[in-house]
Amino acid sequence: MLDQPPPNLPPALNPITTENEKNLAMLSHLTAIIGLLIAGGLGFLGPLIILLIHKEKSNFISYHAKNSLNHQLTLLIACLVLWLLIFLGSFVCIGILFVFPLIAIIILSVVLEIMACISASRGEWTRLPFTIEFVK
Repeated sequence: MLDQPPPNLPPALNPITTENEKNLAMLSHLTAIIGLLIAGGLGFLGPLIILLIHKEKSNFISYHAKNSLNHQLTLLIACLVLWLLIFLGSFVCIGILFVFPLIAIIILSVVLEIMACISASRGEWTRLPFTIEFVK
């Protein structure tokens, strides 16, 4: 977990985060968890909405929303691939083997989002592992 802002931030910007910024950054991770658990593959909608609203207002909120959005898009692609393997594997009776990695990936994603949520509430600049960077 990083305590400093990412290196690509312009030096003129103030890296000090307010409580409102911490709460909104935390909310971007929480909405991803809620969207994932309630709506299945729609965990990316919460971070996307927060990113679109607060993109220009705060680098801290934008950073966490992008990070959560990238993580949810990576998870969505992994789940779609595993669902395809489950479907195709069901024709040769090995599709059930891909259910366990699917469950493990979803549980790992929820745990990582919770850890990122806690870090965001502390004002830390965190990066979620195993994430493809779609939105920069």
